[in-house]
Formats: sequence, C-alpha cells, structure tokens
Amino acid sequence: MLGSFLRFAESDIHVSLRAEQVTTLGPLKVTNAMIYGLICAVLISVIMIAARRRIKVEPRKGWGQIIEVIIEYVLNMLEGVFGSRAKAVQYAPIFGTFFMFILLNNTLGLLPVVGPQVSVVYAGEHVPLLRPFTADLNGTIAMAVTAIVFVQILSIKAQGGKKHLQHYFTNKPLNPLNMFIGLLEVFGEFTRILSLSLRLFLNTAVGEILVAVFTSLVISNGRTPLAVIPIIMFEILVAGIQAYVFTVLTATYLGLAIAHAEDHGHEDVHETMTAKKVEAGTT
Repeated sequence: MLGSFLRFAESDIHVSLRAEQVTTLGPLKVTNAMIYGLICAVLISVIMIAARRRIKVEPRKGWGQIIEVIIEYVLNMLEGVFGSRAKAVQYAPIFGTFFMFILLNNTLGLLPVVGPQVSVVYAGEHVPLLRPFTADLNGTIAMAVTAIVFVQILSIKAQGGKKHLQHYFTNKPLNPLNMFIGLLEVFGEFTRILSLSLRLFLNTAVGEILVAVFTSLVISNGRTPLAVIPIIMFEILVAGIQAYVFTVLTATYLGLAIAHAEDHGHEDVHETMTAKKVEAGTT
C-alpha cells in the first residue's frame, strides 16, 4: 500500500531513468509516473470543461481567453498540416488532447512537488511520489501507440478500408514489388512508434536530470535560486516544442495517409476517363 508518510527530500541528487513503484492496486503495480499522468488527465478535463462554459463569441479577459488562444493555435497548426480548416476542426479534439497533455505534463513537472522533493516510503525506500508521465519510457510508448492507432482508425473512417490499404500496397497489391514496398510501409508504422516515444522520453528525462543537478547545486551551496531560472525557462521552451513536434508528426501521418489515397482516387478517375475516350474514338 501507499507509503505511510511523506517527506521533503534533502538536497541530494535523485536520478532515475525509469518510473518507480509507489503502491499496488491488486495485481497492478502503480508507479509515480502513472499517478502523475492521472492527475494531469483529470486536471486537463476540469480545465477544458470549465473553459467551455466561459468561452463566448465575444472574447473575455481571464484564463478562459488563454484557452481560446491555445485552441486557435492548435487549429492553425492542424490547418497547416491538413490544408483545410474543416479538417483541422474535425481532428482538433484528438490531436489537441495530445498537445495539451504533453504541454501540461512537461510544464507542471517543473513544480517543486514533482520529483524527489516529495517522496513516500515503499518497501523500506524513499521513492518520489510524482514523476512526469513523459519521463517514463512506458508512458511515451503508450502515447505513441495510442496516436498511431488513432491515425489508422481515422484514416479508415475518412476513406474506407480499401483506400487505406492502398496507402501501403497501392491499387495493385499482388505485384511482388508493391507487396514488398507495402510491407516496408507497414514496418514503418512501428518505427514511427519508436521514434515518437524515444524523442519525447529522452527530451523530458534529460530535462529532469538538468533541473535536478542545478537545483541540488543551488540548495547545497546556498547560492542564489536565480542560477536555476535559465534552466527552468529552457525546459518550458522544450515542453512547448515537444508538444508541437509530437502533435504535428502524428497529424502529418494522418494527412499523408488521406492525401495518398486521394491521389490514387484521382488517378483512378483519370484512367477511367481515358479509357472512355479511347472507346469513343474506336467506335
């Protein structure tokens, strides 16, 4: 069960590249990254539900206006990927959720309560209670798998299963060369999962280490806390960049799948019209 008490850690450096178990829930091992991810998910839900009631046609001042700015930014970002405002609005709830979760997860990870400053006792050891979800490789792999699965589902929903398969195997899948290229394309989906998860994990984990090292130096030697501010500002910038990169890449994968099938559709129409012209000329 959860450790019996909390403690504020001393100034020693705690560095761990994996999430640490803090409790059990039946057969499930609950880690500090899972707790942190759940908190972020609930917080995002509360913020967005509350913002929905405050957002009006006429802009108002306050945090509701900040949410409007973020939503508009996500819409413009997706419009640049899909080339259509309608598609951007259609897919914004899904890709916007990824953007908001990563941004909030990495930003709140800079708070003093996240990390070794607040810990619990589990199995006789002091373990940090909270760890950024994106600083756990299992967490980033889960996010990448979820994103790629959504890309497949949305692609099939937008154009049908047949055209979705044509994205990999063209309209002549029995051709040995097309079959080989299609298998490479399918394998590429797994490499995308690896790329998305590792990029997000490494950037977040390295940032956590940097903050831990500089914070320890400041606290242990009694130096001014201003020494760690540049690192924190840099990590805030990285948090925004990682949220942007993850969202744009996943949206681009969907855009390419849809555009590829649309190109095949135009080719089929062109071939049909050409055949009709040939038939008309021979008659």
